Amino acid sequence: MKRLVVLLLITTLFAVAPVFANRIILAPSGETLTTGQIRAEAALSPSNDDGNYMWLGAGLMQVELNLLHRENSAKIETNEVSAQWNFLPETSFNPGIGFGVQDITNESGNGVAGYVVATKHLPVGMMNPFVKDLAVTAGIGAGGIKGPFFAAEAKLPLKFFAQAEYDSHDFNAALGWQPVSLLRVKAYSIRDDMYFGAELMPIRF
Repeated sequence: MKRLVVLLLITTLFAVAPVFANRIILAPSGETLTTGQIRAEAALSPSNDDGNYMWLGAGLMQVELNLLHRENSAKIETNEVSAQWNFLPETSFNPGIGFGVQDITNESGNGVAGYVVATKHLPVGMMNPFVKDLAVTAGIGAGGIKGPFFAAEAKLPLKFFAQAEYDSHDFNAALGWQPVSLLRVKAYSIRDDMYFGAELMPIRF
């Protein structure tokens, strides 16, 4: 009976909590999609001069599978397959913690990477009306992720938000606007190149 109650509480938590997906821009986060959730995102460079990025993620129980498709300025395409296990969901007391492997098929040029990462939402809105929510992420990796990485995402007034990260190789950032609950439009700086795109927020099937 106790197990059933705990299972129902966890299921309810996943159903009502604001769940995002593993990647912030290129760096992992401690948040993981759950069963039946998918997320998609695309970032295109002006005139396609610097190629594009496309992300697709899907959740199954406590595991998220990801595909990052990259086409560079020379039209060379790579597909980076990753997986993350949600070891500990975020609560009011603890951060969300995940363990993952990036670039399982070793296509990115950086190589296969293992990592551990934690993400925590901080209740800054009560003290700072300009920032409605702040999520901070920190992790460490080996292999293709070279040591520590970190990131932050801030929700701003008028449905704007900002993201910044150091993915252990580069500093990346994005500024966006969320006109409806399921869609965010974004402008990115990824590895010193500019991109524009959109993100389909996690939806459940």
